[in-house]
Amino acid sequence: MPTPTSAHWAPFARTILRRLRTAEADDRYDLDLATEGDRIDPAERPTNQSAVALFDELEHSQRHDSRDLEAMRAAGVDGWTLDETGADTPKPFIEPGKILTALQLAATFCTEPAFLDTLHRRKVTVIDGIDPQQLAGAATSIGRLLLPEGWAAQMRAPRAARSGILQLLRPVDPTSRMVPEQAYIKLEAEILAALALPHPLMILLPAGARLPARLSRVLPPAIRFASLDREMLLCLFAQTHSSTGKIDRQHIRPLLPSDAALADLDPLSLFAALRQPNATAAARALARFQMPDATGSGDMTLEESGGDSPAHQAARDLVADLTAWRRGEAQWSEINSSLLLHGEPGTGKSMLARAIAASAGVPHVEGSFGSWQAAGHLGDMLREMRRTFAAAAAKRPAVLFIDEVDAAGSRDSHDTHSANYRRQVINQFLQEIDALRRSEGVLLIGATNHRGALDPAILRPGRFDLHHSLGRPTQAQILQILRRALPEATEPDLARLTRTFSGETPATIDATLRAAMAQARRSGQRLSIPTLIAARPAAPEGYDRRIAIHESGHAIVATLLGAGPVRRMQISRDGGSTSRGSAIHQGTPLEVENELTIILAARAAERLCLGAISAGAGGSVESDLAQASALQLQFDREFGLGVNGNAWIGPPDLKQLSPEDCNRLRIKLDQFERRARALLAPHRDLLETLAAHLVEHRELQEADLRPWLSGLQPVDLADTDLNGGPSE
Repeated sequence: MPTPTSAHWAPFARTILRRLRTAEADDRYDLDLATEGDRIDPAERPTNQSAVALFDELEHSQRHDSRDLEAMRAAGVDGWTLDETGADTPKPFIEPGKILTALQLAATFCTEPAFLDTLHRRKVTVIDGIDPQQLAGAATSIGRLLLPEGWAAQMRAPRAARSGILQLLRPVDPTSRMVPEQAYIKLEAEILAALALPHPLMILLPAGARLPARLSRVLPPAIRFASLDREMLLCLFAQTHSSTGKIDRQHIRPLLPSDAALADLDPLSLFAALRQPNATAAARALARFQMPDATGSGDMTLEESGGDSPAHQAARDLVADLTAWRRGEAQWSEINSSLLLHGEPGTGKSMLARAIAASAGVPHVEGSFGSWQAAGHLGDMLREMRRTFAAAAAKRPAVLFIDEVDAAGSRDSHDTHSANYRRQVINQFLQEIDALRRSEGVLLIGATNHRGALDPAILRPGRFDLHHSLGRPTQAQILQILRRALPEATEPDLARLTRTFSGETPATIDATLRAAMAQARRSGQRLSIPTLIAARPAAPEGYDRRIAIHESGHAIVATLLGAGPVRRMQISRDGGSTSRGSAIHQGTPLEVENELTIILAARAAERLCLGAISAGAGGSVESDLAQASALQLQFDREFGLGVNGNAWIGPPDLKQLSPEDCNRLRIKLDQFERRARALLAPHRDLLETLAAHLVEHRELQEADLRPWLSGLQPVDLADTDLNGGPSE
């Protein structure tokens, strides 16, 4: 005999389901509380059932012989669902959403006396965590199925009520399936009005709702709306896929996903599964829907990614700390729980966040300022932001990844357009981060392309504890990406392709591979690695050498001026990069001189070895010239070290620099380029051979560079005739 449900709410659920079947014959059942004048009365109660009928409702009662049931199970038929005619379809049909809401209400209150306790005079009850799409149905079900005879549910009680009145409030917007911000503003006014009346009050809140602090202080703690679990789903199957109200629980229960997985089940998956012909098939469909996508790059762990940058190390530390917290070996307040990743687009910031979740074995929740803003006006955006944070808190331990954080902007921005909008967005974002940290168990990962555009309050520890730049992947990381994307490729082919993709972003690599695979599919051929490499456009003649000389100039001067070690040099089809330490430690004029000299060293190297410079030092706000210009202007205007002496003039508006300021800036940067050239001239042979080596290998790590740079003796510009610093 199958084990009946152990859920203590099951008897109450059977009572509510009997009322639901009766209520379905009442054409007033779809009435929804939308205005103050609406009223929902309890449905007509079913007539008293005999003891035999009540016993027949129990999950373990069955009129078939147990041997027949076993034989039908072996034949793939669930005998528990068959009535005396052999039919297994419930009559009449009831929408699964109504049944599920009724079951969740039963599980929320557990017993009828517990619900009736909420009807005591002046009693206030708050229920939260309801799916926004269930708010209307939950309100209707409470009024029609749970209220005793002689009662009614209304949004606001009349002055002279002739019967018991439950004031039943929820945020209402009949035009939308989501809950906009205006609905919460209206709800607050309704709650204040309802509190002034003596009738019991019940407030239904969607998942992620957050009432104003003044309301939260006076309202009782909320009751959590029951989440879907195995026992509830078995009861649902018994109503949707059986003519008897029973199913073979012993057979179906092991097929279902875990309670934790079902609690996060989206309605789309549930209702798609319920379209299966029987409960067994529905259970298997749910399990299939819940299986992780093993083909996505998001499943790559930190170990599999092969990354060794400071950002990757910080990610490993976060995973280790989260693991220690889950084991009870560390307090949440003792660990770093947030990381801000910054860098150019396409470098894999979202991929790293997914790798953190995969390595920690926790759910990954993703949101972005772009998707929040797409929801509509300010209120809609703030609602979506709250929903994302609430979803992460509900799944904890989890990783919450917020993309496009720079879209929040800064409250201190000189751009006054939409300043009020920006201020409200940032304030709400800060509140959500603070609440998330207090709730414990969620790692917050943010991504931005422009960290300098962020409000200082977002950047401070406690909001984002760690800040790391994520540069372009190393060849080791590229090789790992290619192995996962091209599992049938040979190691020699992968090695050649890795060098071809050296210095490119994961987004570019992914787009190139997808295009090549699509082309191979359309032509009816298999993807050929040699063909893919040959199809890649060749760099213009001399381009790689120029880029390599450019980056080698940075590396050599950085070593000479003590800004080492140089951690990595890399060239690609669209430029190069050199990873090194900063020459600025204490902020002295000499340190700034050194840093500016290193920045301009690449331009000097091109002029020294090639006789002419290129546009490689300019372009974006991240370019050498942009960085050098910003640093020199800071020196003069903000650091109190330059031409303006002790005065702090503030950040310049580059579009409104005076001709005198522009001329001074040009002269100063010319001086630093000449200094760098003077430092490089004695090491021209090293510059040329190191550049040739970089062209051949396309990437050099710190260990590869050590034999080339270790023989350089540091130079102190203060002891040389290379004077004329920024303080002149």
